Amino acid sequence: MKSVNVRDIRNSFNKILDKKEEVIVLKRGKPVARIQPFFKADLVCYYLEKAQEVSAEMGIDEKKGKAILEQARKELIDEGRY
Repeated sequence: MKSVNVRDIRNSFNKILDKKEEVIVLKRGKPVARIQPFFKADLVCYYLEKAQEVSAEMGIDEKKGKAILEQARKELIDEGRY
């Protein structure tokens, strides 16, 4: 696993991200953070968490949420996008 110091992060953040590998960030020689690639499963979890937050704010319970998802799925099937 590669490690970089904070200065390198400031100067080369995009290059470090483009490599899509896990990196440990060091501050004064001590690990302070980890940067890791974002995979599809991570993306799915992120959107599910956001959907739960928004639905709770809107007062949508589980039963109503499932009905909305089923309707959206049917619409996608009808459009040929599912």
